[in-house]
Amino acid sequence: MTVPLPPEILHLIATFLKNDGTSLVPCTCVCRLWQRNFESFIYSSLIVYSDDEHKEEDQPGISLADFQRLTSGDGVRRQAWIRNLDYNILVPYELLDWTTRKEWKEPEAYCIENPVRKANDLAFQTAMLSLFHTLHSWASNQTPYLKLNLAVRGRPSGPAPEPRTEDWDIAGEYCWDYKTGRTFSVPPYRAQFLNNDLPFAPCIEKLSFKNHDPGWGDHHQIWTGAVQTIIQHCPKLVQLELNLNEWVRPDHLEYIQLRRAALSSLIGSIPRSLRVLQYEGPEDSPWKYSMPALDVIPSGVDSMSINLRHLSVHLEELKLNNTRVPYDFMCPLDETGQPEPDSLHLNWPNLKTLEIEFVPSCYPSGETTFHHTPEAQTAIDKIEDWEKEICDVEAGWGLPELRTEEYFHRLLISLGHAARRMPCLKSMKFEVEGHSATEFKLYCQNNTDITLGWECYPLEPYRPDNRVAKAWNFDLHDVRAHPRWEGEASVILRSWPPDMPIQAAQ
Repeated sequence: MTVPLPPEILHLIATFLKNDGTSLVPCTCVCRLWQRNFESFIYSSLIVYSDDEHKEEDQPGISLADFQRLTSGDGVRRQAWIRNLDYNILVPYELLDWTTRKEWKEPEAYCIENPVRKANDLAFQTAMLSLFHTLHSWASNQTPYLKLNLAVRGRPSGPAPEPRTEDWDIAGEYCWDYKTGRTFSVPPYRAQFLNNDLPFAPCIEKLSFKNHDPGWGDHHQIWTGAVQTIIQHCPKLVQLELNLNEWVRPDHLEYIQLRRAALSSLIGSIPRSLRVLQYEGPEDSPWKYSMPALDVIPSGVDSMSINLRHLSVHLEELKLNNTRVPYDFMCPLDETGQPEPDSLHLNWPNLKTLEIEFVPSCYPSGETTFHHTPEAQTAIDKIEDWEKEICDVEAGWGLPELRTEEYFHRLLISLGHAARRMPCLKSMKFEVEGHSATEFKLYCQNNTDITLGWECYPLEPYRPDNRVAKAWNFDLHDVRAHPRWEGEASVILRSWPPDMPIQAAQ
């Protein structure tokens, strides 16, 4: 009689075979013990596609119909094994960004609400309804455990599938050969719901909307408003990964502003169960750096930053990348750099990680935090033909080189007042994108010293003022420049305001 292998050994075998690319299915046929152990490994991470009708030959995974069959009836036990579900929503038409334009002779004949986009939206809604009906039936009294990764995948159907459009490989450019993209280029397609009748899915713990390869146009292609609808039907959501890093022509400003407004609404509707938010935003920059920055909030009210601040008080981890926010958005300041009255009531009792990276060097209103040298600004002021400036491939790429110091004082004042109300904080980082590397971070040094440090290259070193020192409770005389690198400096905080100090990162 053979001695059964313990589960730990079977797990090692399964891990080795999976890493080697070997199918685990034959192992489930050895005996019931092997079936149970290897199936739990197989089903822990699945790729599911919505239907066979729009499936391509190289589509990985199993169909939604097979998924439903395998996790119901006698297979209901498999529901608890699934931890990661990649759901490919297949739609009839692949609509890539900035690859088509409206017909040259009759551009007004194009309609964005056309049968092609509606067919995609219908397929998207059908696929989401079917999946959420399935997940809704799973045990709702348990702790949420499922991570759901969502993306739309269109079937290639010719170079210009939309009616009254034609293939145009420079639809995203502004050049001598194509200067009419504002009116002629077809705006991006993003899947939307036809209605919001989506069942709730309490089993979902994590949601992910990632762009796999935005450089090649591989986006998840789900409209921000549709993302909001999905989030609202995950009442026990704990973690959200959202990537909106998708380039849009700067002269399609209305689309950019609409997306920002939709993002604001989305953030304002996130359930308070959320503990981790990881967000990457779009670039939203002008054609050339010599041009004014884009104003993405035409109303003048930055509701996205307001909603983000309100959400942050419930979080344990907040990571933002390439996100336009005012530098004092965590703890708003008045004109003199003092906390506004409402800011003093803010607290982040559970926040452990705050990382804000590649922050654009301009506010949502278009207000810039760097400025050009006098010589560069004089040259910009002399530009009369902006069309020539944009079309000249070598002109206008010089970023503003000089910090406007008050913005960076306000940044550290705001972060200082906020950090005093973050008793669980382990790390804080704020990195500004621009001509120079500008980074501020809070960290534990030598496992004991809580240190505020900054790096500014290749500009003059940053020098905090008295307001910054007061916000962080240090003396300006305690600031130490790096012995070798002029742009680096730091200060060991004499005391850490919260009862619990920053813990050393593991």
